Amino acid sequence: LLAPTVVAAPHVLARTMVVDVRLLKSDLPFKSRKPITQALQILYGKVVVQGRSSKKDKNDKNVRLVDFAQAFKMSLDDNVGAHWHVLVGENIGFACKKRNQSMGLFKVEDGDSTVMVVIWQSPGIEEPEPSAASADAASEAKPAEGGKAAEKHTVRVLEPSTVEKDSELASVVETIKSELAELGEDDTQALAQALRAKLTADFGTIWHVAIGHDFVLEAAEDRRNYVVLTTGKLRVCCFQHEQFKGGIQLDFGKMVATLPYLFLTIMCFGFMTLNSVCKDANPAAHTGFKAVVRDAFCQTDWENNLQYFGGAAMVCLLFSKYNKRVANMKIEKEIKIVEKPKKA
Repeated sequence: LLAPTVVAAPHVLARTMVVDVRLLKSDLPFKSRKPITQALQILYGKVVVQGRSSKKDKNDKNVRLVDFAQAFKMSLDDNVGAHWHVLVGENIGFACKKRNQSMGLFKVEDGDSTVMVVIWQSPGIEEPEPSAASADAASEAKPAEGGKAAEKHTVRVLEPSTVEKDSELASVVETIKSELAELGEDDTQALAQALRAKLTADFGTIWHVAIGHDFVLEAAEDRRNYVVLTTGKLRVCCFQHEQFKGGIQLDFGKMVATLPYLFLTIMCFGFMTLNSVCKDANPAAHTGFKAVVRDAFCQTDWENNLQYFGGAAMVCLLFSKYNKRVANMKIEKEIKIVEKPKKA
């Protein structure tokens, strides 16, 4: 369903297979967890592990992580539905708002390094948090009395390259700078929560914040107020994004699966109704609904006609089972990892 078919050369198969992916926390639907996990494993092995050079170059690793995040996001968008955010890195602090059944936190180990991968979708709306909760988040991020105060670092805005003066984006950048100047840098998770609370209070919903020393964030294309900056050794990424899933979405497989029960219900109620009306010893007494039913159906071979509903129910039931089996075979075929060649 998610992972591309991977045909790896024998000399790189061993490196691909050592990628260990563990789902630490998630509210994803159970049927989606295995395909998404295995898609992550295949893409990470193909893009990051197989693309690794013999020389340990940090810049080269970052480029491969960017390529992986983009490929994984594209796979999720194409196969699960837009729009996904993908966060990859080590020791990440993040504060985001997620849509129900869309979040996954993975731990990926490849023998040489360990990274965290976080995926989620934005909700459409966010209820405002009580002011007390925002104050608590800010107080947790601030250094305690007698503790180490936040060091003054130069803040460099990496994205966007230019900020229009007196724009909302300029106000966002200034708010981030002032908030970082007050907060400590020891706890990136508390810092991310406090910064998100401040941005939400000043600019409204829905904010997503990631803070760390080295990470990659591939966010939805229609994000707003996207800012990436550095302060000291920390990298900060903030943006606004919400999405509504509108319209009517029909699941063909579920519709086919419910048809047998619908046909059986029609057949049962139809038999009881027609048996009561058509076999009545005194048809002349029928009025209203019974008279309409008798004139419309009792003049034909209604008992044999009802059997067609039973036949249609059996056909739909068999087709539903066949369709489910084909879908499962397709998933297993697409996410199957090429096995190592057996030794002669």
